[in-house]
Amino acid sequence: MKKPFLHSESAADVGMEIQQSYDRLLETTRKWIDILHFDPLLETGLTPRDIVWRKNKSRLYRYVNHKGYKHRTPILMLYALINKAYILDLRPGMSLVEYLVDQGFDVYLLDWGEFDWEDRDLSFSQLIVDYISRAVYKVCQYSNVNELSILGYCMGGTMATMYASLYPQPRIKNMIYVAAPIDFEDAGLSSIWLKASVFDVDKVTDTFSLIPKEFVDLGLKMLNPVNNFVATYTRLWKAIDEGVSIEAWKALNKWVDDNINFPGKAYREWVKYLYQENALVKDEFIINGRKVVLSNIDAALLVLTGKTDHIVLPQQSTPILELSSSQDKTNLQYPVGHGGLVFGSRARNEVYPTIAEWLAQRS
Repeated sequence: MKKPFLHSESAADVGMEIQQSYDRLLETTRKWIDILHFDPLLETGLTPRDIVWRKNKSRLYRYVNHKGYKHRTPILMLYALINKAYILDLRPGMSLVEYLVDQGFDVYLLDWGEFDWEDRDLSFSQLIVDYISRAVYKVCQYSNVNELSILGYCMGGTMATMYASLYPQPRIKNMIYVAAPIDFEDAGLSSIWLKASVFDVDKVTDTFSLIPKEFVDLGLKMLNPVNNFVATYTRLWKAIDEGVSIEAWKALNKWVDDNINFPGKAYREWVKYLYQENALVKDEFIINGRKVVLSNIDAALLVLTGKTDHIVLPQQSTPILELSSSQDKTNLQYPVGHGGLVFGSRARNEVYPTIAEWLAQRS
């Protein structure tokens, strides 16, 4: 009797060959990724700049504009405490800072530096009062103005909100929120994981004092583990298809793994008062003995969100539109994730020009 074409032994052989081919492909891909990752000469944050003010480890940059200023109102950029500033100035051709400078804006950025053991007791009160407020004063002093625009990316937008609600002078003329959390009622998986009944933030903070960057990094990546641990490889080919340079792709992956420690006191406040108590939208968050009242904010608002952002969900950003007193409000959503608002072809071709045009009309 004639045997079937695929009997059990041959099927097993075919399966083994497929598995071996897959393993070889995966190993080759990983080797190429390792080669691409290893670039000791890869530089980021290349837009020329001057340091115009320092406090401890923080530095206030003013970016050099050789073409002259077309717009009088300066821009101060703020970003998250746990990241490096160069996400806003990644590589030439893929830099929001560079784009705005080329459009004739007077651009500043407050770089937090890298927090270490001696910074473990830094609180949001100190960060707002001693750092952001002084940086704002220096921006206005160097640009010889009495008003400015603030762009806050991620947590930088949250802190910008705290500052703007408490300081009427110098006047904040324009506020740009880029994936910035304001309402923490529904923060996706973060709301579940950080719920007070299951996450003891006091115990975590008392144990570490200074929250290690690895602890924060792993937590963020586990919000979307497939994308963060596996899709790194597929993003390379997608980036190539979209016309993004290999250098820009490597720079982004460098930034993703280049986090910094989180001061323990600020971390406790961030989790307890925002994620667990949602104090900001309730006007119950306290800075230096004063309540942060969102209705005090009357600047023109531009709120940018990513439809697929799993770190800051769109509904976390948009409540500022209703809670502020602003009469000039714009809300735009893009089909991207958290980083896609500042990196990638859509950021370069759509988000950057939108920010520049919106600011130009109000500066």
